Amino acid sequence: MSVFKTFLLAGAAAFVSSAALAGGHIPLNASAVVGFNGVAASKPLARPAGAPLCGTGFGSELSTPDGLIAWNDTSGTGYDEGSGTDFTCSVTTKIKKVWVYGYNAPKNPELYNVTFYKNSGADGTDEPNDNKVKCAYTALSGAGGGSYPTHVLTKLTLPTACKLKPGHYWVSVQNNDSSGPWYHEMQSNLQGTQADWVDRNNIFGSGCTTFNNDEYLQNCLGYTYPDYMLELH
Repeated sequence: MSVFKTFLLAGAAAFVSSAALAGGHIPLNASAVVGFNGVAASKPLARPAGAPLCGTGFGSELSTPDGLIAWNDTSGTGYDEGSGTDFTCSVTTKIKKVWVYGYNAPKNPELYNVTFYKNSGADGTDEPNDNKVKCAYTALSGAGGGSYPTHVLTKLTLPTACKLKPGHYWVSVQNNDSSGPWYHEMQSNLQGTQADWVDRNNIFGSGCTTFNNDEYLQNCLGYTYPDYMLELH
């Protein structure tokens, strides 16, 4: 990471910390949220039955559980962050459901966006290719609520299946709600390529305004979290 980027991130972190104390800014990670009391989550869902598709799977929580902001505030100019998880399908696959664990969604039920991307292998990296979207879904209803450190399991049913040929792909999930953010929980198990993250409007000063920028989550924010809690079915 460049000295310039390190300086930007340090400044952004300081700004987040000071502004969060004043109630004027949204933290990057769930563990930094103070005083959030969301609506109660509904009866917890049972974990999905059957083997997950394309090598995905829920791993173990971090030793200190945490999640990263993945939120579209719907303004078009403000918060527009998304998680990035890669997977590889060995046969033609129809994906009908996306399951995720997360924190602090302000409503229950909530609305979420899910986008599938082709992989970009340019410059020796594997990343979501922003210019090659395979399937995109908006305003999918799923469980919300909860409050860190209590995570909530959310099932997102796709209105039409995303059909993928054998290959390497990425999926991004984000909450779609003007009233407040959702945090996609991280896991300690690495599945495939390391996690990615995007901040389309550079709200956090990371410079990671696209996925295919030759940088992963660790480069964007300095976090070494291996991957996100996500399963495809």
